[in-house]
Amino acid sequence: MNDETLDPADRITIEGEGHDEWGHRFFKFAVRGSDRNIAPFSTKEIMDKPNGLFGELTNAGANIFQQAARTNFLRRLDGLQSQSDKFKVVTRLGWNSGAFVLPNEIVGQPSTPLEPSFRHLDPQLLAKYRVKGSLEDWQLKIGAVCSGNSRLMFCTSLGLTGPILHLVSGPHSGGFQLFGPAESGKTAAAMVTGSIWGCHRSPERRENGFSESWHTTAGKVELTALAHNETVLVLDETKRAGRNDRERAQAVLDISFGLAENVERERLTNLGSVRGWRFYFLSTSNYSLDELAQRGNCEIDDAERGRFVDIPNPNGGHGIYEELHGFADGQNFTDKLKIRCRKFYGAVAQEFLRKLVQNWTTDRAGLKRFLKEERLAYLQVLEAKAAVENLRPLNRASGRFATVFAAGSWAIRYEIFHWQRDYLLQAVLSCQLDGLTRPKVQPEQPDTSISDLRTKLVRYFREHRKEFMNLDEKMPGLGKHTLGSVPGYFATFKRKKWLYLTADQLTRIIGRGGRPGKLKKELVQVGMMASTPGGKFVVQRPIFSGAKGNKGYGSVHAFRLKLLKDEGHQQMREAVFASPRAKHKES
Repeated sequence: MNDETLDPADRITIEGEGHDEWGHRFFKFAVRGSDRNIAPFSTKEIMDKPNGLFGELTNAGANIFQQAARTNFLRRLDGLQSQSDKFKVVTRLGWNSGAFVLPNEIVGQPSTPLEPSFRHLDPQLLAKYRVKGSLEDWQLKIGAVCSGNSRLMFCTSLGLTGPILHLVSGPHSGGFQLFGPAESGKTAAAMVTGSIWGCHRSPERRENGFSESWHTTAGKVELTALAHNETVLVLDETKRAGRNDRERAQAVLDISFGLAENVERERLTNLGSVRGWRFYFLSTSNYSLDELAQRGNCEIDDAERGRFVDIPNPNGGHGIYEELHGFADGQNFTDKLKIRCRKFYGAVAQEFLRKLVQNWTTDRAGLKRFLKEERLAYLQVLEAKAAVENLRPLNRASGRFATVFAAGSWAIRYEIFHWQRDYLLQAVLSCQLDGLTRPKVQPEQPDTSISDLRTKLVRYFREHRKEFMNLDEKMPGLGKHTLGSVPGYFATFKRKKWLYLTADQLTRIIGRGGRPGKLKKELVQVGMMASTPGGKFVVQRPIFSGAKGNKGYGSVHAFRLKLLKDEGHQQMREAVFASPRAKHKES
């Protein structure tokens, strides 16, 4: 009987079974006449979502469209006797059984047969691990122009930290943030880090190379982390983390904390199979962590600073660059570097992993000793320099910088990076020390002048005006919107135009106590703020739709829009707050 006369289900062969690290049973399937490699399916996947299995088998040529063929196949599985394992199932990237597992390749010879199964991960995140161009191409076009640029040398070394984390002491998670003015080359530097491992395939994501967005990462921190285990995660531009300053600050702090946790949260869906990860991450931002927190009215301490370390642009440079290597200016350098990172990628990681796995097999003790000594050398030089400049670096931050140096130094030893070791040492030290010597953001001192508080209030209206909810256009439904979850509200009430803030929002802007209280009285007296007949500053105003009586009202502080006009912002307020349904003039 040839394959054409076989029942479709009979063309499917069961190549063997195996278990993952938690003992879950998996089956490996193949289709006769097809060279398609089908990753193992767990028993849970087969029972809970059999259509996923049938879809992959059909794509491989089995053509089991009819229910009878599917039933026949499942009946065969029911009668299958348990066999000894033929392979170990791998559900995470990274080291396993003495080899390094990538989405489409296993580097090295594992001590036991491995079969990756990554269906729980985003396929776009896996597809970006790829190679274009040779190692020599990367060294000539990217590595050469990193020389003399401390931030670029740091970024390339950072890209290699993932595979050595299990070989060194010190922090195995946490991140760094390149910050400085817009269009100063930070995104290009982040793309250099990503070029170590690959580049996205889809055109819209390929623009930033290997990088991910803060915005898309927010909803899937753990899955993003698992897809970068023992490699590196690059997050571009914190301004995409939220719609306003407070959302952005909170998202950055929450995500950086989640990534630094090293392990996914335990849920009913993963009891007994909680996964962990090891990697460092890199972010870019126009603001330092302290500046992000201050703009978002969030408090941070050294615990946050230890998890997420700021690296400013170098002093006296061309944006993020110190050496232009013949390019006309920093912008031209950035443009060319981005193009090169989309043209040459992935070869560095492949060569690094080949050398690393070889050393792990032949001289494990020597490999660990080299990395330990290089980390210690960095920490000793740092301690000496910090003592001279009277600086106090955080231990966890110093540990990560030391690991970055050790990774880069090992790459220099095997001629993957063509720099001198001492130049790399000075580059990494520069990144850490410049962050320590840069003046810290000082907490805003309480205002002692009512006029200062009024200016601060007007400035808030001006800076956040575009984010106010326009109640004239559409009121949110009762129960579908949390009062105060947007920066403020605009509405026409009794033929007058108003700006609304909740009590918490106003307190964050001007504080509470004597001076803020006097400002409120002054604004009420001149007709710029509403008050109740009893003299209270919190008033009830219609906020929600779909409610009868006062159920649709909310307690707010109400300010006349004329307050902006009186402060010289007439044109600004007219452009932003003019409502199609509120054409009448202010009273």
